[in-house]
Amino acid sequence: MYINFCDAKVLFQIDSVLLIRRKDIILVQMPKFYSCLLAIAVAVFALNLAVSCSNFNGTTYWLGRSQVEVFQPINASKFELILTNEADNISMIDSTGQTLEINSSYSFWRGDHIYNMDFGQHVSGNLTYFLPHRGQQFVLSLRQNDPVRIVLPPGYATGEKLLGMANPYPDELGVEEGRITLTWLNTSKYQMIEVSYYEEKAPFAVKIIFAILATLAFGLLVEYYLSMRRLRGIRDETEKKK
Repeated sequence: MYINFCDAKVLFQIDSVLLIRRKDIILVQMPKFYSCLLAIAVAVFALNLAVSCSNFNGTTYWLGRSQVEVFQPINASKFELILTNEADNISMIDSTGQTLEINSSYSFWRGDHIYNMDFGQHVSGNLTYFLPHRGQQFVLSLRQNDPVRIVLPPGYATGEKLLGMANPYPDELGVEEGRITLTWLNTSKYQMIEVSYYEEKAPFAVKIIFAILATLAFGLLVEYYLSMRRLRGIRDETEKKK
């Protein structure tokens, strides 16, 4: 279970500590001394994570059911974007929130979609675009060593071996706007990132299926045991008659 400290506010009471778990506040009664110590620890931890979330300066991929929305930080006057899939609705938004004009050219070379963009001046902000996406697996080819953050669709999770995992394992896990986030801070040693995900209720459904299968298996074993006893009884009666 992942904990969200990016949006949440930490509250304190003298005789209790408020723990935050996905914006749901759970009240835990504790002695004053331990309550204060744990409150301080939670506050420091939350502050560190909040700073980490706000200071993230990498490319973020917001996964949807049919497409991926990408936010890539730019601090340059020109930029070359190379993708394995064709991008749609490319735009440049500066640090003030204004949409800037882009003079761009497109070419396709050896399976790569290449976009050469000229902003006309030095700009700082986010380049945004959309990529096609289907299924419950996202594979990202890494061409730069910049940090990467992948945001799963609402209601989805990852981490169960039988259902789907992230490879390599992320450096940070969190929740943003109610969606699970996976962050890789150092991507220099990887060639790609692969994330398989599933509906959050899927593990419970799998447990039910295993419970049903276990019940059926137990029933078959009992039936087999009873059948063997009946056969032995018939055999013993036959031998006695002889």
